[in-house]
Amino acid sequence: FFIYSQVKEFGALVFAATMNVRQVSSIIASYITYHHNITGLQTLGLAAVFGALFYKGYAGIEANLKAKAAETQTIADKINVASEGGAYKAADKNLSGPFLSRGR
Repeated sequence: FFIYSQVKEFGALVFAATMNVRQVSSIIASYITYHHNITGLQTLGLAAVFGALFYKGYAGIEANLKAKAAETQTIADKINVASEGGAYKAADKNLSGPFLSRGR
């Protein structure tokens, strides 16, 4: 239920980020619970892997925001064109010929 509702409400990228946080917390809890020593290379490896995963999620979120902004801008442009008369006014100005002229 949780997976379905989160993907439906927030999208796959948020779900992937949630799973990344869950994995990091699970690994850290395991180290603490079982008193394992963490070497420098393990820390570096964990940081590299999860850093890349978080970056991938962040880049996807940024791409979605840019796409939405571009879509919003396109809609705003269409509204401006429609409010100014758009293609209809341009077509009126280009009318010519004996049958299409409106006596201008």
